Amino acid sequence: MGAAGNLYHIVASLSLQPDGRHGRISRHSPAVQRESMGGAVKRVVSVVRCDDYDCEDVCTAVRRSIDLIGGIGAFASPGQTVLVKPNLLAGSPPETCVTTHPAVVYAVAECLRDHGCRVIIGDSPGAGMPYREATLRRAYAASGYDRVAEELGVGLNLDTGHEIVSFPEGQVMKRFSIINPALEADAIAVLSKAKTHNWTRMTGAAKNLFGLIPGLEKPGFHFRFQDEESFSAMLVDLNELMRPRLQIMDAVIGMEGDGPHSGTPRKIGAILASDDYTAMDVATARLIGMDPLEIATIAHAVRRGLVREDLGGITFLGEPLEEFVVDDYRKPSTYRGKGRILRHNSLLRLTRFFGRLYALQPEIRKDVCVGCGRCERACPVDAITMADGRAVIDLRRCIRCYCCHEMCSDHAIRLERSRIGRLIAGLAEGG
Repeated sequence: MGAAGNLYHIVASLSLQPDGRHGRISRHSPAVQRESMGGAVKRVVSVVRCDDYDCEDVCTAVRRSIDLIGGIGAFASPGQTVLVKPNLLAGSPPETCVTTHPAVVYAVAECLRDHGCRVIIGDSPGAGMPYREATLRRAYAASGYDRVAEELGVGLNLDTGHEIVSFPEGQVMKRFSIINPALEADAIAVLSKAKTHNWTRMTGAAKNLFGLIPGLEKPGFHFRFQDEESFSAMLVDLNELMRPRLQIMDAVIGMEGDGPHSGTPRKIGAILASDDYTAMDVATARLIGMDPLEIATIAHAVRRGLVREDLGGITFLGEPLEEFVVDDYRKPSTYRGKGRILRHNSLLRLTRFFGRLYALQPEIRKDVCVGCGRCERACPVDAITMADGRAVIDLRRCIRCYCCHEMCSDHAIRLERSRIGRLIAGLAEGG
């Protein structure tokens, strides 16, 4: 059995087994401990203008955004341990907009520290990144988070342990393996980045929490949940399990195009704060010109009754969201508009066969590939091997999850349709 097969069986067992195995501890859901300080979630989103990453300006915007939704005391108490969880997809310089900007991380961590909280900054990077101390140190350094921790005197997580948590209420996952700093924290503050995503259309608050899954266990989820719908249902389960108290969106400069790694920076000019992941994602989708119900995590939240079908019941405070909407925000290559992408087109959904023909497929740019092997480690189905110092993709095994494209920091993987795929796409779009 290959690595992909092992990953599948690990993830499958996490959802089905009633007791703790794999040599780790089984816990019950910590969600009850993480209820909002004020009781029920209010689903409120604040919007504050922030035009650049000047540290003083960002700190002012972040504090105001939090004050508008109840103040930091509504989300944590003095003496509590709070995990500040940014989007640390990979160790990338702030100017690439791959990760949550360190100025935003600084502002939130400072706010919590000044409130008397014990702050830990931490995340588990993307699917091709082993969850090891050396990996974390490199990612923190490249993203600027090590300097944030040093300047503020707060913690930087280097604990690579993880435990199994039971979640009987989950619809598609009954158990998750979660990194220790998230389990040991009294509260979690999720600091997301407004980015497009080639597979889930947008990566926001709900998707960001996938970083609580340790490193190389992530491909197993892509192996099991091979379409956007089921993967997003898993993300909703994960968010309902962990229930982060505070959501912050770095929408000062987002990423458009082929996110979450290979897109380009695009100014939006705002900081958002919320007490709810779905409310935050509704706001973010609107900012980047998408219909929120196109985002599968939001659609699943609606179906589960977590948010109203008309998306009402969300209170917006601060400046009008409409002032920051970027109508021409460039969508990912996989995007074809509402009802026109493969997963939402009734004709193309008749069979997976036509779906595979239609979907974009990864292609190695041999003149750019440096043979680092990150794509090989990220692939959930062992479709990538290394030959003569370059990656080679077996398209017959490829499931079009685009993890390889997501994790390639050298932009050596492009997404293209086959000749037949281009023909099907033309028929689907042109009638």
